[in-house]
Amino acid sequence: MPAIDLGRIALHYEDTGAPATGTPVLLLHELGGSSASFAGVTARLAGRRVIAPDYRGAGRSEKPVATFGIDDVADDIAALLDALGVAQVDVIGAALGCYIGTSLALQHAARVRSLVLCAVAPEIDARTSDYLRQRAPRVREGGMRAAVDASLKNAFPEAHAAIRAEYRPRWLANDPAGFAALSLALANYMVNPGVWARISQPTLVLSGAHDFLWPPELGRMLAGQIPGARFGVLENAGHFPHLQDPAELASQATEFFA
Repeated sequence: MPAIDLGRIALHYEDTGAPATGTPVLLLHELGGSSASFAGVTARLAGRRVIAPDYRGAGRSEKPVATFGIDDVADDIAALLDALGVAQVDVIGAALGCYIGTSLALQHAARVRSLVLCAVAPEIDARTSDYLRQRAPRVREGGMRAAVDASLKNAFPEAHAAIRAEYRPRWLANDPAGFAALSLALANYMVNPGVWARISQPTLVLSGAHDFLWPPELGRMLAGQIPGARFGVLENAGHFPHLQDPAELASQATEFFA
């Protein structure tokens, strides 16, 4: 897994290489995850260059002490693409990654050819924001184990209990302060119909049929706020489709990119 000091932040990332043709795919992971979360999707994007960074505060990337926002994380990704000499990408974002992908598409529009937003809601509503704000100090003070059971139960339906058990030690290995900082960045991210209406790139919104946190009706509502967006449901997935049904996610994304 290569690493690079961008001056503003040091990031670790996965990079499958550079095929001669085709737009690279950028994979943006969930809160509590890392580039490793997309392993099942990456394996199914044959023939495409795939770039999957760990965000600041996550995985093996730098954990800064200063507060930051979603736009800062998107700027990090743009700087990484600059350093790699990548002019444009197709983006697949999952949960938190959807909002980072949205920020990238708005702040660095020429960088993003198309967007797949997977497990996303039209806004970070008061209930979600309050939950994130309450959980952040709990994990900062008590470690990741203080929140693991409730967090993973919400994200993984019982049908995916085996995947949840496999994911659990990776989630527990998060740096509590970095996780808390990313949680607050998400809690503070303001999106509304006016923001979504500014997205000019072709967009596919996907929801897991069993997503307890952001169910398909929210995904469908969001797709209606993005000009020309398509909407689809991943029938076997919950809140983390890239972990729970990577084959179907990769299939739908590949068809959309084509």
